[in-house]
Amino acid sequence: MKKVIILFAVVLSINFTAGKVLAQTTPVLSGISDESNYYKFAALVRSANLDATLNALGGYTVLAPPNVLFRNMSPGKLDSLQNDPVKLAMVLKAHIIKGKYSKAAIIKMMNANKAKITLTNLLGQPLKLSLSKDSKLIVTDSNGIQAYFISFDMPDPNAVIHGIDNVLVIGK
Repeated sequence: MKKVIILFAVVLSINFTAGKVLAQTTPVLSGISDESNYYKFAALVRSANLDATLNALGGYTVLAPPNVLFRNMSPGKLDSLQNDPVKLAMVLKAHIIKGKYSKAAIIKMMNANKAKITLTNLLGQPLKLSLSKDSKLIVTDSNGIQAYFISFDMPDPNAVIHGIDNVLVIGK
């Protein structure tokens, strides 16, 4: 009986260790390649050390602004964000929603709710999704900042990634 218990403990230990190694080898937002129009957002997420937070969620939806928006930021503003990990993490969390929501899932929810839904970002703030007059999907944050969806359903092992045309901000 002791041998069975010891063997069981060894097997559990090996499986636990292997699971940790596998989880650590898949970087967050690995679906965004270095050649992607969204690599700067992914790099900022990694530099803000949000890996553990995102891995703990299991699945999440990212509304990623394109690289050009970060390039067009004043150098002082981007440097300031990068030098303040807490503020950087807050800005990035404003773009991340717990749960995987593909374009089809969003449209299905919108059809069931008169073309408007509210999802919550990782800061606990509402993100309102609606359709523009020309039937384009829009997200509006709690400060009234709007962004149009410009791409959908970029593949990622742990996330659904959508591109948006603006940086959502927090607090005034």
